[in-house]
Amino acid sequence: MSGVLRGLVALLFLINLSLSQEASTGIPPNERRTLGKELPDVLLVDSLGREFNLHTLKGKPIILSPIYTHCNSACPIITDSLKKVVPALGKPGEDFWVLSFTFDPLDGQEDIVAFQEKYGLDGEGWKVVRAKTKEDLFRLVDAIDFRFMSIPKTRDFVHPNLVVFISPDMKVKKYIYGVVFDEKNMVKALQYSLGARDLLEDFRSFLFFFGLLGLSFSGLYLVISSARLLQKREESRNFQR
Repeated sequence: MSGVLRGLVALLFLINLSLSQEASTGIPPNERRTLGKELPDVLLVDSLGREFNLHTLKGKPIILSPIYTHCNSACPIITDSLKKVVPALGKPGEDFWVLSFTFDPLDGQEDIVAFQEKYGLDGEGWKVVRAKTKEDLFRLVDAIDFRFMSIPKTRDFVHPNLVVFISPDMKVKKYIYGVVFDEKNMVKALQYSLGARDLLEDFRSFLFFFGLLGLSFSGLYLVISSARLLQKREESRNFQR
C-alpha cells in the first residue's frame, strides 16, 4: 500500500473515530449518552436552607437550569428569559418544577439566597439550589453531561448555555440550547417531557447512524478511487519504462 493510500485510510479512521467517541468538552453535551437516562437521587439544598433529595420531586417535569451565582454574562440572560416564558408553560410547583442549579463548587448558602432575591424567584415552585456535597454536584452534572471549565484567577466558567427538561420519572428528555428561549419550543419540550411523541427525537439515533454510514461509504469510495488512480499511474510509468 502506497504512502498516499495509507494516509487516506488513516484519515478515514480518524473521521469515524471522532464521530463515534463521546464528547469530552461538554459543548454541547453528548445527548446519545444522556437522553432517556435517570438522574441520580442527589441531595440538594434550597435557598431556604432545606435539604431534600432530587427524587422527592418525582411526579412533575423539571426544567433544570445550570447556572452559577457570580455569572455576569449568560446566566442572568438565561434566567431572565426563563422568567418571560415560564408563565406560558403553566405554574411552577403545580404543573412542573424549575430548578436553577449552581454548578460552582464554591457557591454557598448566602450565594443562592442572593441569586433568588436578585431575580425575584419564589423559592418554592422555582427553587435555587446547590448540591450538598461536591460528589453530588459532579454526579448531577455528569448525568446531563454538562462539562464546564473554570477560568484561572476568577470566579468565572466556560460552560454550555442550555436548559434541560426532565420527565416526571426523573429521566433526561430534552435539551434546549441558547440564552434566549422561544416560547413555542419550550412548550413543545415540556409536552415531550410529559410523554408526547417527538419524531425527530425518536429517530435521532437512526439519523446519526445513517449519517455516519454515509460518511463511511463516501470515505471508502474516496480511498478505493484514489487507490485505483494510483495503480493506473504506476502501471503507466511501468509501461513507459
